[in-house]
Amino acid sequence: MKHALRAALFGGAIWCAGHADAGDTYTVFGPSAAATGDNYYNWSSVAPSYLAALYSTLHSTNYFANAYATVDAKTRAYSFDYLGCCDTIQRADCIISPWWSDADITGYEAFVAAYHFLSNGKDLLLFNDDSSHDYIAQYLGIPTLDGGGASWTGTGFPIQGPFGNPGTVAAAGNIGHLDNLSVQASGGQILATNASGQATVAFWDHNDYAPGAGRMLIVTDVDTVSTAFGLASYSPPNANGRFALNLIAGMIGAEGCNKADCDKNGILNFDDIDCFVDGFLSGCP
Repeated sequence: MKHALRAALFGGAIWCAGHADAGDTYTVFGPSAAATGDNYYNWSSVAPSYLAALYSTLHSTNYFANAYATVDAKTRAYSFDYLGCCDTIQRADCIISPWWSDADITGYEAFVAAYHFLSNGKDLLLFNDDSSHDYIAQYLGIPTLDGGGASWTGTGFPIQGPFGNPGTVAAAGNIGHLDNLSVQASGGQILATNASGQATVAFWDHNDYAPGAGRMLIVTDVDTVSTAFGLASYSPPNANGRFALNLIAGMIGAEGCNKADCDKNGILNFDDIDCFVDGFLSGCP
């Protein structure tokens, strides 16, 4: 059966891979200035938010969801003033925390975000620069440790994703890191480290953190994707811009044409067909 499936799939597998998410809309909800108490670090398209460029990029068909887009999945960004039940949770595929102060997020909001992740199988994108801006991750047992280097290197999807390899990612301002063993013990993958080998980006795919849990990315410096220090630009994307766009693609699960590279060795061949068929026969959708 495996060989029959392999023969049947080979002609169309590569073509289909780039369109697996076609027609979908991936929604990213985050706190407004009213929620964060900060006019600069909030999820909004309006200046002076330092996240406005990334927010607006999620509405751009230059990168998402049109015939020429890199990722064939539609993205939309929305703001909320309070993370409560139930409208936001019902509509959100992902909750983003853009350096949201522990003093401004309530315990109930952290609970709602964690419930959204654990029980609804939805996603978390957390920018936690320091121990005063990591409430949701603290709630999940993965706090940010203060201090870290400003030059990060990483490998693998989603850092090296459909928008290209960013190479070295620059950080600035408050920069934290994660405990490597805590990340790995909770099922996470370390995607980037600073010069000291400390984890700065960690990723949990579906079911990695717990059965039924969604995807989670923790990045220990929001300014890797913000415009506060001029590190990230999106038209066209520089290294940090590619890093940010790849993170969004990673949350969607869209690897563009690289989805054909099932075994992720950088080569498209019959081994990728075998990899796909093995997953299919074992029940992987």
